[in-house]
Parts: sequence; structure tokens; C-alpha cells
Amino acid sequence: METNANTQVIEAPNNKAPKKKKHLSRKASSAIFVAVMLLLPLVQFAIFWILPNFNSILLAFQKRNSTEFTFLQFETFWRDLTDVTSRDHTLLISSIVNSLIFFAVNIFVCTPIVLFFSYVLFRKVPAHGVFKVIFYLPSILGLTVTATMFLFVFKPGIGNSLGGPMWELFKTFGWIPKDVIDSGKGLFGHTETGFIMVIAYSIWTCVGLNMIMFHGAMKRIPNEVFESAELDGVGFFRQFFNIVVPLIWPTISTLIIFSLSGIFVSYGAVMILTPNNSESSMIGWFILQKTTSPYGKDPNYAAAVGVVFTCIGLPFILLIKKLLDKIGSNVEY
Repeated sequence: METNANTQVIEAPNNKAPKKKKHLSRKASSAIFVAVMLLLPLVQFAIFWILPNFNSILLAFQKRNSTEFTFLQFETFWRDLTDVTSRDHTLLISSIVNSLIFFAVNIFVCTPIVLFFSYVLFRKVPAHGVFKVIFYLPSILGLTVTATMFLFVFKPGIGNSLGGPMWELFKTFGWIPKDVIDSGKGLFGHTETGFIMVIAYSIWTCVGLNMIMFHGAMKRIPNEVFESAELDGVGFFRQFFNIVVPLIWPTISTLIIFSLSGIFVSYGAVMILTPNNSESSMIGWFILQKTTSPYGKDPNYAAAVGVVFTCIGLPFILLIKKLLDKIGSNVEY
């Protein structure tokens, strides 16, 4: 049987549906989105926090301009701390004492003041909107602007020229010591009043941000709680102490911990208000001074001081947190 070589083979049409493209699941897409969004912050955190702190720890155990492992910087710190004849003994002790005083005032004076005024504004007293602007203003303007304003209003008069409005007011009522006036350094430059002015500035500026936090926590309290208290005859102040404070205690304790965490690194107000007044120095400013040439540049020593106070501050803060958790508890409402 012969076959035709020219016979064409006709293939049957392919009825199979085209393959669909594979898409990522919703869970995988969400994971990729989160990873991409977190990438930049994590890189910044690694570059500007982890690496500098890791390098600071290495510097603390090295000699200056050398990679040799040593405890020399810690021995120098101990000598400055205990030996009254040491060059930096007075400045170091003054910095430690001022830091403790500064944060004691911040916690035991500023926090209660801010907490109470937040409650007053929360209860919408007359003109509460105006007071909000006044209290929030320091936080909105920032450290440099508010510190410059504070310097201006207390600026001493030179010769026959008038000083700042608060300087002239205090001088009129005799509230400025005569030796401060005669020194020509003003309230910020005089050794007896420089740190007092730093404290006064911190009290003035601590209101804004903390007030926002407290006010937000108070707004979460149901109105029914206050209505029930008023029906039972609970007064304005008793509501504050017996209802508001216990209910927002987690927020209060968190802000206290945040304040304590900066006890050894805060120096902004000192740097702007009293940079040349050694009696108003704090630990953060002391460390910064040791990294600049006019004060004997020694970054290894500054790193060692930072490591020492970190080792002291970490267990101290954890202990305070534990005590605060025992005083109050998380309340769900």
C-alpha cells in the first residue's frame, strides 16, 4: 500500500486554557510591604545608633590614638571622681549633682504641675483654648527658639541701657542679688544663679509635650465615669486624685521612665543658656566638653564616662519601672 508523501497532517485544535500568572498571596504581599517600609528606618537606626554606640564602647577600652585594650580611661574617671586634687573632680561632681537635681525637679515638680493643668484643660475651664496655645507654644517652637527667648527676657542691662523685661522687673522688686548685678554676668553667667535659671527654663518648657500626652490619656476615660462621680457628689479635686490619676497611671509611669532615661544625656538647655558656667554643668554637657578641643579633647575618656553611667543608669531605671508598676496597674476601660 502506497502512502502519499505530500499528505498534510492536520493537528486538532488545542482547547486547553492559557496558564494564569501566579500572584503573591495577601500575606506575602503584606510581609514585603512591611519589610520595604521598615528598611530605611532600620538602616538609619543601625548607622546612627548601633554603630556609634558600639564604637563608643570600643573607644572606652582603648588608649587615645591606639587600639590597645586597656582600662586606663576608667582609672582616670575613678581618680577624677574620688581625688579632690584631680583637675576635673569639681566639674564632675558638680555635673552629677546637677543632673540628679534637674531630673528630681522634672519628676517631682514638673510632672505634677503638668498633670494638674492637663486635667484643668481637660475639664474645659473658661478660656481653655487660649491656655492650650500658651502651654503648647514652647513645644511647638523648639529648644533653640525658646532658650533664646528666655535669654532675651532675662538679659542684664549694661550701663544705662535697659535689660530684658523680666530682668528689669526682678531688679525693681529687689529679687536679684546685688553681687549678681555688680558682676555684669547676669543671672545665667553667675555661679550662684546659672543652674537656677536652667531649672526655671525646664519648668517653663516641660509643659507642652507632656500635656499633650496626659490630655490624650484623659480623653480616653468614658464620660460616664465623671457623670457617675458627679451624681455621687465627688468634687473636682477628688475626681482628679481618685479617678483620673489611677486611670492614666500607665501614661504617667511611661513619661517618668522616659525622663529618667535621659538623666545622663540631657545638655541642651545648659549648652544654650550657660555654656561657660561650670557650676551649671550636667553629665551630658561634661561628656560633650571632653570631645571638644577647648576642654582637652579626649573622646576615649568621654566614651568611658558614658559607659560607666550607662551601667549605673540601666539597672536604676529598671528598678524604678518595677516600683512604678507596683504603685499602679494597667486599667482597661
